[in-house]
Amino acid sequence: MSANSTVYEALPGLKVPLGNALKELTAMWSPVDESGKRKDNEYRASRMNLIVHIGFEASMKEAKELFQTVISFSHRYPCRMIVLCPQPDSWDSKTDMGCKIFSECVFGEGAGGMSCCEVLILGYTLSDRRYLENQVSVFLEADLPTYYWPTRFGSAELLSDYKFFFKQAERVIFDSSRECFLIDQVDVPQPDKVHDLSYSRLLPIRQSVGQFLSAFPKEAIVDGLAEVTLSSSANFKCEGRALMSWVASALMKCYQSPEDAKEALRFDQQEAGDDRAVPIMSFVYSNDNYVTFTMDLAKSEARVEADLGNGKQSLTTGVRLLDPETALAEALFHG
Repeated sequence: MSANSTVYEALPGLKVPLGNALKELTAMWSPVDESGKRKDNEYRASRMNLIVHIGFEASMKEAKELFQTVISFSHRYPCRMIVLCPQPDSWDSKTDMGCKIFSECVFGEGAGGMSCCEVLILGYTLSDRRYLENQVSVFLEADLPTYYWPTRFGSAELLSDYKFFFKQAERVIFDSSRECFLIDQVDVPQPDKVHDLSYSRLLPIRQSVGQFLSAFPKEAIVDGLAEVTLSSSANFKCEGRALMSWVASALMKCYQSPEDAKEALRFDQQEAGDDRAVPIMSFVYSNDNYVTFTMDLAKSEARVEADLGNGKQSLTTGVRLLDPETALAEALFHG
């Protein structure tokens, strides 16, 4: 691979003329039988369209890892994936956008356990930008929901330029841990469509925290509660922000009104230690009560120590961050 290779060229796939892409993709799924006729492939059953938009800031390694994440996701949730790869204006392409097709089938257990995924990879320069939405519309499977995952854009302004995809999508996936800006800075027509992978990865941690606190009446949890703090390494910053937002949302429901909650509570997130520092979340009270969650993700366990008026309690429970493809499914279907 040359030093001038691009993300588009680094991704796997068979290069085809843009105008023949869908025809060539169909040929992949419909092999020719003995009589020379094409057979329908019973395993081609897409559930959705997933547009993955890889920005200029992505390295080839990142792009390949992201591509493999969606392929692994499609083993459980068959989809038509459309990968968009912006290229520098100096890109040595033909007069049309570049196009590749890719397919992969996997075998599961039992009858009908086979599933297949299909991918259309589109390379385009910024001079091709005005044709992009029309071309993607041609590639989408009709009557199926469409989801949009933009990643590694250099600025909120650049991402805001793709409002068409925000409007078309049932959901928009954003990974705050990968980006240099917050989704709040992006001009999103319907912000409630956006789901952060940093939040989705936290599902096992949110479940563990929620299960522990659910054993106590809400009055005991907020009696004397003055502050919630989170200390962690920089690696957990985005997940930590999502965790604190979730905790704040849950605690505010324990008060008479949001105003009462804002007056009583303070939230503080700090970076501490090196990359090996474990996240520690503490509920700080004005009385003798306390709750501390120490989350050692390297060991996949959390230590909980607390006293909410009924004596000291401690336990160890399992915690982890979801793997990339499971976190993607959580963000797409549950949030």
